[in-house]
Amino acid sequence: MLRISYCPYRLLFKRPFGTSHGERNGTDSLFIRIRFDGITGFGEVTLPPYVQEDVVGSVRALLSIAGQGVWDMHGLMASLDRLPELKERPALRAGLHMALVDASSRKIQEPIHQLVGAANPKKSLMLMTLGICPLDEVPERLRELPDTGALKLKVGDDEGLARTQVAMASSSARILLDGNQGLRSVQEASELVRVIGADRLLGFEQPFEATDRERSASLAREADCVIYADEAIQGLADLEAEVGIFQGVNLKLMKCGGLDKAAAMARLAQRQGKTIMLGSMSESSLGCTAMAHLSGCAECLDLDGPWLLRNDPWAGLSLSQGHLVMPAGFGLGVEPVSELPWIDA
Repeated sequence: MLRISYCPYRLLFKRPFGTSHGERNGTDSLFIRIRFDGITGFGEVTLPPYVQEDVVGSVRALLSIAGQGVWDMHGLMASLDRLPELKERPALRAGLHMALVDASSRKIQEPIHQLVGAANPKKSLMLMTLGICPLDEVPERLRELPDTGALKLKVGDDEGLARTQVAMASSSARILLDGNQGLRSVQEASELVRVIGADRLLGFEQPFEATDRERSASLAREADCVIYADEAIQGLADLEAEVGIFQGVNLKLMKCGGLDKAAAMARLAQRQGKTIMLGSMSESSLGCTAMAHLSGCAECLDLDGPWLLRNDPWAGLSLSQGHLVMPAGFGLGVEPVSELPWIDA
């Protein structure tokens, strides 16, 4: 008999995290634990304030699923896309799928990437994020981050250009700009691109509103750089409908619904010739390590949550000389480093 437990948890940032959506000091999350036949699997549901799901609703849905009878791992896995409780809940589906894949990999001794049909993990460029913050804090915040040679700079506010200039003077890292839909004109975005220069610019993620395809297309032509979709491409259907506006895509477990969904999107994006970034919604080491198992399909990784948090209760992926180091063994390779108050569903 499969047993499901859960643990609501508030992930807290070391410093306030600012984007064009606003500033927050943490992110609500829900950890999931499944146990079956002596095997344990863990999953994470991370729910920033700008998504439609919340912890209360996720717990209610999880309790409903757990109460539907005697599940086994195969039966629950096969039912994920049929359960009404998971409809319109991609983050909860992602967390459940994560736990099931973790347990399955441990049980049958098969790597995670093979279970979801992805390429072998590789050393991709690891991004470290500098959120929107006062200009005088930029040098100190950069010193606090590991040196991976690549920065993700949040822009979309009135000081975006000035902050970019300070960051460039404080670090020699290459830069990926992230607008979070906050840019107002192609001219404003082009000026940021020009200041960074082609030798240091990695691309520009979601500069304009998700529905504003015209400006994104204009910027791609004018700036001659990779424009990544984030909010504009939530799942496989959005990627299938994409008409060539974006040259790259940021894949995130919490928006697409799981490792299997993300792997399917990666395969399609590769056929479309898009550059792939693996992202997160500030997950802990649990969610970020899970996504890192798909690194074989990506040119860059935006999985720096563990280095931005001050109360990460998990140990998983790490860095060595700026490069990603994956845990050894089967399963996600993530284990709790502190006691969590699990509640049986």
